[in-house]
Amino acid sequence: MFGEKHDLHHEFPEYETEIRHLKMRNNHFARFFNEYDELAHEIIRIQQGIENPADDYVESLKKKRLFLKDELYFMILKHKRKQKKKAIKQEKKRLKKKAKAAS
Repeated sequence: MFGEKHDLHHEFPEYETEIRHLKMRNNHFARFFNEYDELAHEIIRIQQGIENPADDYVESLKKKRLFLKDELYFMILKHKRKQKKKAIKQEKKRLKKKAKAAS
C-alpha cells in the first residue's frame, strides 16, 4: 500500500533487539536485510512516481521483498529459540549447582 513503511523495524518492532543483534553478528542475515531494505526503498520510489517501471517488474519486486521478509522473520525466530534454549540450559545448570550446594 502506498505510503506504508515496510522496513523490518516497522514490520517487527517487537524484535528490534534481535534484528540489531543479527545485523551485527550474522552475515547471512545482514545480506538479506540490506537486500530487503534496498527493495523496500525502490518500491517506495516507484509508488512516489520517481520511477515508472512495468507492472510485471513491480510485482516481481514485491514478491522478492515478501520472500526476503519471510526468510528474515524465520532467522529472527530461530535466533529467539536458540536464546531461549541457552537461557533454559543456564537455569538448569544454576539450579543443579544450588541443589548440590544445599546437599
